[in-house]
Amino acid sequence: MFSRKLLTISVLLLVFVAIFLFFSQQKEIKEVIVRDKTFSVEVARTRTELERGLSLHIPLLNDQGMLFVFTKEDFHDIWMKDMLFPIDVLWIDSNLRIIYMEKSILPDSYPKIFSPETKNLYVLEIPSGQVDFLNIKIGDKVKFVKSS
Repeated sequence: MFSRKLLTISVLLLVFVAIFLFFSQQKEIKEVIVRDKTFSVEVARTRTELERGLSLHIPLLNDQGMLFVFTKEDFHDIWMKDMLFPIDVLWIDSNLRIIYMEKSILPDSYPKIFSPETKNLYVLEIPSGQVDFLNIKIGDKVKFVKSS
C-alpha cells in the first residue's frame, strides 16, 4: 500500500517537473526586425492583453512596439480606444510577411476600426512615422527574435 502511494506521488512529481521544464524552455518573442530596424516589443497574447493593446500606455520610443499574437489567422482589427499617441500598424501573415498597413493613426480616430482585407496572424504597432522613415512596404518580411 505504501509503495503504491509512493509510486503514484513519484509519477505525479515527474509529470509536474516535465511540464514545468517544457514551459520554462518556451522562448518569448522579445524583438521584431523590420527592414533592418529592431523593435523591442511587448507581446499581447491573452484576450485581455489583445483587447487593451496600447490603451493608456505611455508613448513608445522609436525602437519600441507592441506585437499582437493571435491563435489563428483571421481578419484581426484594431481601434484607438483610450490611446494617447498616434501609431503605425503592420498586419503580418503566418509567413511573416506584411500584408497590410496603416500609417499615423490618430487617437481621435476612435471609434473607427482598422482592418486588413486579408487574414493575418500578427499585428505590430510601432511609433507613428516609422513606416515612412524605414520605407516599409507591403510584402516586406519581418523576423522575430526570441529570448535566449
